[in-house]
Amino acid sequence: MGLVAGHDNAQTFRPIRPTSFFAVSFFDVPLPHDSEREPIVEQPEWAGPPRGVSPSYSPQRAVIFRTDEVFLAVDRLLVYPNGLEFTLVLLMRDSNYELEDIPWELHRPPRGAELPDDFLRFGLVFADGSKWTNLDWRTPWDQGEISGPVVFGRGGGGGGASWKMSYWLWPLPPEGEITFVGSWPLHDIPESTATIDATELRERATEAEEIWPP
Repeated sequence: MGLVAGHDNAQTFRPIRPTSFFAVSFFDVPLPHDSEREPIVEQPEWAGPPRGVSPSYSPQRAVIFRTDEVFLAVDRLLVYPNGLEFTLVLLMRDSNYELEDIPWELHRPPRGAELPDDFLRFGLVFADGSKWTNLDWRTPWDQGEISGPVVFGRGGGGGGASWKMSYWLWPLPPEGEITFVGSWPLHDIPESTATIDATELRERATEAEEIWPP
């Protein structure tokens, strides 16, 4: 609509007048529900760090592979009495915006026996031989009784030439070493390994502080 000369073209806003369908106010406060609050369900200990605990920190780092093009490492270890958080760091020399999803996360079962070359294989093994790999697309809730190790996503992000994701590892590993394993056919990287001293992690776990007892 065009402007009309000689007329006031500014719009005039008037308050809403109460009508029959407004009982008291347009923004009525809802009445409280009679039903009781649902009880808070405690998360399983394998699903994340315990509440009310300040973790200890380990300065260890495991560089799984490093080439002229890509770098993969486990870093930033936060240690709790029953497990630990770690950050998986992927750096690439050149940005690859074709990687729309996190390169090492498998969100659905692979078709057939072959995995795509752009899927970054990642896993770990404890000193007692128990292991976890990212080839298992199921969530822990789908697996019945949980014995570990379990790796559970905590958050993060990235894209282009850099990815950083945090993960919860349960349980606290036994004494010895944790061996991290990775390979990436897209960049012709065979299975490569790096270790972290799990005995030191267990010592750090005793330094975690319980702020609020359960």
